[in-house]
Amino acid sequence: MNIFDRPTSKELLEAVLGFVNEEIESNDYTKDNRFKFLIVMNVLNIVKREVNLGRKIDESFFNKGLDLLKEDNFSVKKISEKIRNEELSIEDQPLLDFLYDLTIEKIKIDNPKYLKE
Repeated sequence: MNIFDRPTSKELLEAVLGFVNEEIESNDYTKDNRFKFLIVMNVLNIVKREVNLGRKIDESFFNKGLDLLKEDNFSVKKISEKIRNEELSIEDQPLLDFLYDLTIEKIKIDNPKYLKE
């Protein structure tokens, strides 16, 4: 269920991405301005991926974090503090697996092309 009227945030992002893409492909701009449009396009694509995948990733890693910490509350900050205070060892395989998986998920949002190389 979505309580918000149309257009949805996803539809708005798609519309803006389409507009920016058309502007990039036109010859109406200098190379410098086209480059700036490419930066805007990249940022909008990151936002789009986060809108599409963010909630699922948050829920997944919240539950994985609870399992890792064996506590009722989880945050990435809490993991950082436990590592800093040597309550979690950086040689602990479950911690390494958690951090590796989290890094992969973040790359899927920030720049999924890195995973294809």
